[in-house]
Amino acid sequence: MKYDITKCETKVMMVIWSADKAVTLTEIMERLQNKYNSPWKPQTVSTFLTRLVKKEILTMRREGRLFLYAPSITKDEALRALLGELSELWCDGEVDFTTALARQDANS
Repeated sequence: MKYDITKCETKVMMVIWSADKAVTLTEIMERLQNKYNSPWKPQTVSTFLTRLVKKEILTMRREGRLFLYAPSITKDEALRALLGELSELWCDGEVDFTTALARQDANS
């Protein structure tokens, strides 16, 4: 499955995947700042979260006044999808991307 996730959305997902529970916007902001020294404002991150929910990569639920975000796919699922996309692009889908890299390393 193709997820079409941007670099910025990936950074957001990385901090969400690293959490052991659903997280709020405030927690995501703190994690982004700690991990990436992120200059993003809450509205920017909120926009990324909305896009990720629409792409069905992230789920959102409301608890009182807070919105909690949790991944709907695993990091491994996203990585497999990305490697599949790279294989299609770089190897015409004939072999998986990791096999192509191994072959290139062997020929170097």
